[in-house]
Amino acid sequence: MTQLVQLQKTLPELHEAGYEVFAISNDTVERLADFAKQHCITFSLLSDEDSTVISAFGIMNTLIRPDEGKHMRWYGIPYPGTYITDEAGIVVDKDFHQHHARRLSGRGLLQRVLGTLPEQHVDAPKATSEGNEITLTASLVDPTLMLEVISLLVCRLHIAAGKHIYAPGAPEAFTPASLEFHGKGLRFGEPEWPQPQRLNMTDLNIQVPVYDREVTVSVPVTATSALVRLGHGLEQTSVKITIACAYQSCDEVSCGLPETIEAAISVPLEELVEPEGVKTYAKRVEQEQFAKRPDGPLDDEP
Repeated sequence: MTQLVQLQKTLPELHEAGYEVFAISNDTVERLADFAKQHCITFSLLSDEDSTVISAFGIMNTLIRPDEGKHMRWYGIPYPGTYITDEAGIVVDKDFHQHHARRLSGRGLLQRVLGTLPEQHVDAPKATSEGNEITLTASLVDPTLMLEVISLLVCRLHIAAGKHIYAPGAPEAFTPASLEFHGKGLRFGEPEWPQPQRLNMTDLNIQVPVYDREVTVSVPVTATSALVRLGHGLEQTSVKITIACAYQSCDEVSCGLPETIEAAISVPLEELVEPEGVKTYAKRVEQEQFAKRPDGPLDDEP
């Protein structure tokens, strides 16, 4: 549901690139119509009540029991994911996740489809830090983080004119640029670095990977259940992300000492667009789990 609402916001950019959006669900036509009206969805929502098409594609979530969340029609839902096709309907890429709540954000999917990072959202948090010969700017492509919705944190390194920094993969004698990310309750993926240039060091008879001018690095970032719990609202409104960039800047004559600069951004948290009744269901599941414990619920637990 959340991704559909986010996709609606990226629809102009997808249409401009020649893409149409269709979504399939095991919900009834009436429920999908209500959902579309409530959230102003204008692309096609396809009802597959008995999950025939979902099963035929092999994407039905078999981790959900037939009796689990029955009144919310959880059984029969597809794994969250997206097929990307060409004009002939041939699948050219896909993005699926086994966890029933994990998926790309709308702008993260936009990057997957178009192959380029989308423009920073006007409301997205941003931070800048300056070091010797380097300026680090960090921002999200989305204005908020949500539970298990995979966003992208974008780091741009602005390198002073006439300077370069060593790229990952440089020989041990050099200090390659690196990025470290920290945030309580957040999951970070692997940073995606661009292809470096090759600097020919004739005196050492080697070629070394380097960057100059500007480098853009993206890393997936996700809010986990340690930070936001499904069906429980928000216990905090934001989370802090710290970014540390280690580097060594050089010119054609000499190199500076290795340095590290840090930046921090405060990212707003947002609740998912949840199915009706999920808060009640989540509370009941917790009560059942507490009741099954050998010592029973604690005094301050429901």
